[in-house]
Amino acid sequence: ISDNIDIKCYKDVKDVEKAGDDWKVTCEDGDSYEAKYVIIAAGRSGSAWVQKLTDKFGIANENNRVDIGIRFECPAEVWEPITDSVYESKIMYRSPKTRSVCRTFCMNPHGEVVAENTNGIVTVNGHSYDDPKLYTNNTNFALLVTHKFTEPFKDSNAYGEHVANLANMLSGGVMVQRFGDLLEERRTNEKRLRESFVKPTLEASPGNLALCMPKATLDTIIEMIFALDKLVPGTANFDNLLYGTEVKFYNSKTELDEHLESEQKGLFFIGDSSGTTHSLSQASAEGVYVSRYIQNLINGEDKPLY
Repeated sequence: ISDNIDIKCYKDVKDVEKAGDDWKVTCEDGDSYEAKYVIIAAGRSGSAWVQKLTDKFGIANENNRVDIGIRFECPAEVWEPITDSVYESKIMYRSPKTRSVCRTFCMNPHGEVVAENTNGIVTVNGHSYDDPKLYTNNTNFALLVTHKFTEPFKDSNAYGEHVANLANMLSGGVMVQRFGDLLEERRTNEKRLRESFVKPTLEASPGNLALCMPKATLDTIIEMIFALDKLVPGTANFDNLLYGTEVKFYNSKTELDEHLESEQKGLFFIGDSSGTTHSLSQASAEGVYVSRYIQNLINGEDKPLY
């Protein structure tokens, strides 16, 4: 690390303010820092804070989408023809009935389903391990349906939070349901879950996802499971498990120039904070790009940015 770089860990940023021609960043512990250039990279979980920041400085932004769905879990052998070749496949399906788009996301061969906390809301996610000793017998991945709103409602993140809160209210956290029970419109109970061929990797409350997810969303997910079954036989097995809800929040798309700088000069937004990326690789690339751009500004140079 360069002698000109200081890294401060575990510092919660409270506010960003103008300080003459520079910027002042104030932390929760009272420490503050001034700089000519500030890069905002608060991630997905910082969406509400970023919105307050853009409102504060009058920076225009456009409503973005929210992805709502479930975490699907089945025996690892079912998807091995795919995961052994490409590990993570990206498959999209457009429902002829609802016109909504559903996609696979975050595939975890021999992985675990996990709960996560986002701003006090419990949602579901998944991960897998590199160490074969930690492998499970199951593979999990998300099935997400994209929602974008226009008039009169525009707060897509608030809608996603409301759907997730319904699942939290009914289950105390994460809900799990057998695919067969969902199709038969009945609640999964402890007995049916215990006797299921697929053993859950996350301890979740058995229930009925139809009581907490929008019908059009759930119908699209069911359609996709049957469509995937044609590609990967066994996907639509009645014992496979659906966990809810999985929600991917996105920041509003902030109005930025080609260098990811806002109309407030010296204030940059990258990654999910900009609303322009939806992956770690894209966010990382933006970080490198903006860093090189600022370095050029400081040195008065015009070196390539990528």
